[in-house]
Amino acid sequence: MKIFQVILVLFSLLFCVQLQAQILPIEYDTLKRNNHEIVLEGGVDFYATAVQRDIFSKFIQGGLITSEMKDNSFNRHKGVNRLGALAGGEIEYHNFSKKLFKKKDWGYVIKGGYHFFAGMIYSQDLFGLAFYGNERYMGETIDFSGTNVSYMAFQKVGFGMIDNKTKSSVSLNVYNISDRFTANFRTAELFQDAAGDNLSLEMDGEVELRNSNNFSQGVGLGLDLDFKVPVAWGKEGRKAFLRFQAQNVGVAYLYEKQKVYSFDTTFEFNGLTFEQVIGDNSILSDSLNILDTLGISSNDRNRTVMLPGFIQIGKIVDEHYDGQLQSFFGLRLYPSLIYSPYVFAGLDYHPADWVRIGVNAAYGGFGGFRAGLYSSFSFNNYSLGLGSENILGFFTKKSSGQSLLIRLRCAF
Repeated sequence: MKIFQVILVLFSLLFCVQLQAQILPIEYDTLKRNNHEIVLEGGVDFYATAVQRDIFSKFIQGGLITSEMKDNSFNRHKGVNRLGALAGGEIEYHNFSKKLFKKKDWGYVIKGGYHFFAGMIYSQDLFGLAFYGNERYMGETIDFSGTNVSYMAFQKVGFGMIDNKTKSSVSLNVYNISDRFTANFRTAELFQDAAGDNLSLEMDGEVELRNSNNFSQGVGLGLDLDFKVPVAWGKEGRKAFLRFQAQNVGVAYLYEKQKVYSFDTTFEFNGLTFEQVIGDNSILSDSLNILDTLGISSNDRNRTVMLPGFIQIGKIVDEHYDGQLQSFFGLRLYPSLIYSPYVFAGLDYHPADWVRIGVNAAYGGFGGFRAGLYSSFSFNNYSLGLGSENILGFFTKKSSGQSLLIRLRCAF
């Protein structure tokens, strides 16, 4: 199976696990109903610029990927394309009764979670090679230069302090890196003649992957920050709240050595077909000893890497506003070229004390434009939020992703 299809299978499996993402909008709630609070978050968020959801559904449910499905996705591809998914879940415990450092407004927070980041930048030719095969490109050059793949799975535990009045918080977290894979093809071009029995391959790049089956590949240290700042907004002295959030921002050291393949070479295969060189039973898959003769070096290295955390800033919804309609907007950034700047904006409608409903539009991240819908419900000391940042994914398989998010809060 080709690498692009392997990655599609990996992303498809994400729909079978609990994933983590931010529910939009984030609400500004300073009500301290009790001395303790537990917050759980989880959900699903996958998106792509070109690959339609009907292809991913076949990897999950089984069935035939038809020519129409492949053609619909292929025709949407451009020179640079993205796909990716965010995964995980978190639980937080807030204690407002204990006072840290004898400060009356400082309680503490304990948290734990699992996170997953996977993304890919690739060319139209790579998708075509994976789903149509090399016959489509007889006598042509297949160009998949610029392909960049990033994947990391990690767990965390953290401790920090939380302000009783604003619920702004900061925590220091320790991370376990359980899995990681990267691939970067700066140059990658494959030419085959019209008969298909002479190949020329030019490659420049690196591939890194784990070299052991140990659950713990490395350890990291990072921060979660959550600050809410009041600003003047509109007439009559009204205030709005800007929220600055940073999550899982830090570094990790991989004490388990990673296998690193480096290549900057051009080689030709005469009298051999594509399947004989690169296919499932190819000469490359028979033995890695041939790599040296092809100019591909391998070694084991320890790595210091950045965690795939994010920074988000924007106007949030104020639960204490006495009107029924509010706006929210913001910007989300990940330290990766695979995830482009994500901008969002929307409207929140508050028809009754116990319910909120809203819509939002967004652009960027792993894809292009998408629309979302959410609702939240509050009953005494409990609140439940349900949302989707890609509502079309529930109604048509021709959409380019799917998103389902949940947030539960309990005060006691």
